[in-house]
Amino acid sequence: MPISLLSTGRYLPPFTVGNDAFTQFLDTSDEWIVSRTGIHQRHIAQEETTTDLATKAAAQALERSGLAPEEIGLVVCATVTPDTSVPMVAANVKRGLGIERAAAFDVNANCSSFLYALAAARGMMETCGFANAIVVGADCNSQLIDWSDRSTCVLFGDGAGAVVLHRGEEAGLLSCYVDCVTDTDHVLTCHYPRKDTPFCKAGAPHNTDLYMKGSAVMRFAVKALAKAVRAAAAEAGVAVEDIAYFVPHQANLRIIQSASKLMKIPMEKFVVDIDHVANTSSGSVPVALDILNCSGQLKKGDLVCLVAFGGGLSSAASVIRV
Repeated sequence: MPISLLSTGRYLPPFTVGNDAFTQFLDTSDEWIVSRTGIHQRHIAQEETTTDLATKAAAQALERSGLAPEEIGLVVCATVTPDTSVPMVAANVKRGLGIERAAAFDVNANCSSFLYALAAARGMMETCGFANAIVVGADCNSQLIDWSDRSTCVLFGDGAGAVVLHRGEEAGLLSCYVDCVTDTDHVLTCHYPRKDTPFCKAGAPHNTDLYMKGSAVMRFAVKALAKAVRAAAAEAGVAVEDIAYFVPHQANLRIIQSASKLMKIPMEKFVVDIDHVANTSSGSVPVALDILNCSGQLKKGDLVCLVAFGGGLSSAASVIRV
């Protein structure tokens, strides 16, 4: 049976950090950051965890869907920064929403995580018979980045977005494209901490902060974004030019502008919130989607393409009909 999107939701921590705050501990300026990234501010979680952000975004999407908690059969959480490994964040979200019984699991495909989770949820709804599912993307990037590295720390923020999926008569989720090419040059990495055990030594310490070669990531991202859009449109059986809006991963404004130029798609069709949200990783696409959904611009039958790229090097896209 076809699968559609019933509702969207988002949550951004109330504490915001403008670019001027970075001048207190970095050799940078508002002009330097804006000219290179398009970012003016970002939201930072002070006491809230990834579970908190995810639960609040999912709760908003669930309320808007009109469904009761017991009608949800599947919860999938996309995250790079889980605050608990056991139980998984999706199980925490399920508990927070008052869902007593539902399948739940986490997905990590870096900044493509939400779209990977969307594809996984669609597959499980089709094969396992779940009628309704919540897919949420959430990250607390502030816990992951090196705050002394001006090339990366200014790029990220914290946040979460969510959607409720329904298996019914209308086909809303038309395609799910996913891909991952090998990061042979290690342009985007972050290691889990290792510790000694009674049986082996951890060895040399690994870098547990996010490391990125920005120019290499940008070259990959622009081409991957274009490829993913075209592949998702082809799978959906629609022309790229017939898509009303594009909701891209918000990594850098220049990446979106370059992809717009490469694909000959006007920037007016791209949803951009990076100026006040920054890169929220797994939360990036669903937050931007909820902003579009709440804007009043969407019309019944509009085609929307969600597209992301990230470490791995992963990429993904989906075409939906609203």
